Amino acid sequence: MLRVALLPMLSMLAVALPAQAETQQMYRAGLATPATATLIVKDTRWSCAGDSCAAVRTGTSPDGNVCAAVVRKFGPVTSFVAGAKTFDEAQLQKCNAAARQG
Repeated sequence: MLRVALLPMLSMLAVALPAQAETQQMYRAGLATPATATLIVKDTRWSCAGDSCAAVRTGTSPDGNVCAAVVRKFGPVTSFVAGAKTFDEAQLQKCNAAARQG
């Protein structure tokens, strides 16, 4: 009886885990100025369409450095997500400012 009750729970978990793992492996950036391009930024292939860009998160660079590198290539960002971490307003300001200094 317990085995029958666990099967639906296990199947739901099997569906949820790949989606969560995929989200944690992505970068997403919102751009202040729309762009349509595919560029390599810090050894990562970014694809942009309109005001959003995405890339597979494979490197070990600190997220703030990746954000600043994106700003240097595409211009200021309005949002930045690294895996499950969404940058807050202070982090976005720091990212945009770091790109101007670097």
